[in-house]
Amino acid sequence: MKRAILVAGLLVFTVPRFALAQNQPLVGTWKVDVAKSKYEPGAAPKNETLRFEPVGDGFKVSLDGVNQQGPYHSEATGKFDGADVPVVATPARLAKFTYSFSRIDDRTWEIVIKVNGERRLLVRNVVSENGKTMRGVSTVTSRGQVNQDVIYEKQ
Repeated sequence: MKRAILVAGLLVFTVPRFALAQNQPLVGTWKVDVAKSKYEPGAAPKNETLRFEPVGDGFKVSLDGVNQQGPYHSEATGKFDGADVPVVATPARLAKFTYSFSRIDDRTWEIVIKVNGERRLLVRNVVSENGKTMRGVSTVTSRGQVNQDVIYEKQ
């Protein structure tokens, strides 16, 4: 009897999370394809991995990579509600960074990145119909129109 209750309890907590992952093509681990991506102006990272995972009734987004300055990591936990959430980063940043997330459709989502409360970057991510690639187009809003076109492959 106790075992049946334990199994039922585990199903209550794991099925919604599994269903969320199955309904969202963006959930998973994505590696940048540097050769197919465009970083203008600026140098491309040596490597970069984006992770999108369900957490409670929201999700966690984390980014790990290596660029000319060395390794970096950032993460934030949020919802598709447009609310600003703090970003934790290493190396530590002097400025305060926040993300706000919006869902456009089943395959498209946006992140607005703010620095000290000022909108600096808009990133629109679109997962391909087959779910194997994701394109992230970044537009810097504070210094003119600078675009990056980053192609990720699902792992």
